[in-house]
Amino acid sequence: MKVSRLTVALVLLVISAVILYITLTGLDRGSSIGIGVGDIAPNLEFTLSNGSVVYLSDFKGHYVLLYLVATWCPDCALGTAILARYVGLLESKSIYVIVLEQYDDLGYNGPSITSFVKYYAGNASTYFITGEASLEMTKVYNPSLQLEVYYLISPSGKILYSGTGLADTYPELIQLIEHINS
Repeated sequence: MKVSRLTVALVLLVISAVILYITLTGLDRGSSIGIGVGDIAPNLEFTLSNGSVVYLSDFKGHYVLLYLVATWCPDCALGTAILARYVGLLESKSIYVIVLEQYDDLGYNGPSITSFVKYYAGNASTYFITGEASLEMTKVYNPSLQLEVYYLISPSGKILYSGTGLADTYPELIQLIEHINS
């Protein structure tokens, strides 16, 4: 049986398209998204939008919602807008919301993290801390390079909750936050 070059090319194109689709949409949700619930959050550095280099441990003693995004990602924009709707709850529980652009915006051009958060979170953005994740931080917290990952971290540094696709998973996160004693 003779297989034409066109048939081989089409099969390879379809396989490549499926792999790209799974990678970009995060359908591979069963894969590791980094460290897990119960782990101590690795103390890695990131750069704030004002240029200061800080470490996650600088927020020890406070709850932190660490949200790593790609600024060109529509789901990340929706997740940011959803967090803005809950800024009152987050603030009442004394939770720092740290929204970080993943290293090099995962290789694509998007707006700056500051303008991204300001656009999608509006007035709530004054409560959000923005910056850019280092390469190491992106690799550790998001080894499978999901478009967005997030972690709720306790004042002691223990990871209480983690997820991808905030727009799809925020009800569970909000329910957990509602039960935090501030």
